[in-house]
Amino acid sequence: MPKDIHKLFDYLPEITDRSEQGSICRVLVSRLRPTQNAVGFDEIFKKRKKIRKKTDNPDDLQDYLMQRAIPVIIGNGGEFYQIDYHHLAYSVWHELGDMYLPVEVVKNWSVIEGYSFWKAMRKNKWLYPFAGDGGGPLPPDQLKTHIKDLENDIFRSLSWKVREKYGYVKSPSNAIFAEFKWANFYRSRIIFDVQLKEQLDIKELTLEKVKDEEKGDYKRLLKLAMYLATSDEAKGLPGFRG
Repeated sequence: MPKDIHKLFDYLPEITDRSEQGSICRVLVSRLRPTQNAVGFDEIFKKRKKIRKKTDNPDDLQDYLMQRAIPVIIGNGGEFYQIDYHHLAYSVWHELGDMYLPVEVVKNWSVIEGYSFWKAMRKNKWLYPFAGDGGGPLPPDQLKTHIKDLENDIFRSLSWKVREKYGYVKSPSNAIFAEFKWANFYRSRIIFDVQLKEQLDIKELTLEKVKDEEKGDYKRLLKLAMYLATSDEAKGLPGFRG
């Protein structure tokens, strides 16, 4: 009998406010609290497609997710804040619904609350309180409380696309929010013609739409983004190759 994908991680203990640092547990996607407000929808499209294909083989899906156990901080009286893999959690929610995912407890700060908690999160660079259009920093109470509500940031998609083409290097030494640093680098240097022409809200724009509307402009912008990634202007950004 094939495995029920919603029970893939029943063998793991369910996370609680007492789960120890370094432990591997399981948690429902709906209980994860984001530490950023945006994702790149183009990367989401690719990740959802990959997850959809893996549902045909639950063992394959289980291995894929287990290798990407979501790092969480327990804090604010027992909330579970994920500090990475937001694209993965978002994709799982929209493809498979509210299922259990494996998580790794990075810190148990359940006794730390309010200002002290957020200060510790900022000090450790585990917080990216900016809107999908780059606006911010926002106060912590304006962070999304559910992974399904994350906004689209086309410049985060652009930085992902450049990374995929080895315009810069992703490594464990990079900051968790490295792609957003690159996104902001591009945000102040690139304008999408389709946005000007159609007066679109930047949060509604995806690279896929740009490509569909004007393939020539898409190629030009990608070429420009790759060039900028190797320029002196990008020195100091995480993963800069030169």
